[in-house]
Amino acid sequence: MAGISLNKVAIEIDGKTYEFYKANLGFQRRLVEAQSNLDKLVDEIAKKYDVDYDEVTTSDKVSGRDKLELSKVGLGMIDIIASLFVNPEEAVILDSFSDNNVTELIEALK
Repeated sequence: MAGISLNKVAIEIDGKTYEFYKANLGFQRRLVEAQSNLDKLVDEIAKKYDVDYDEVTTSDKVSGRDKLELSKVGLGMIDIIASLFVNPEEAVILDSFSDNNVTELIEALK
């Protein structure tokens, strides 16, 4: 009987080594879908409040409710990334990540 073995990778973050599953097709599909939803939402909000795309999260023109909606979509992306931790409890490290850190981690897992 043939078996499929999931690829794992160890990544050091702030001096501690974490074990991850390498990004698989399901992960990539969910991440692309979440990123597309986030981009679409940011674009809609930028048009609604007549602000630049890059200023949506910082503009005083944008309501707290819309900023909260953006945060919810962003948390969905974090949940997707957390699914790659071999030890799910270690995913709390993602709370301290910046956008750049998340991008770096995704690239390392490809």
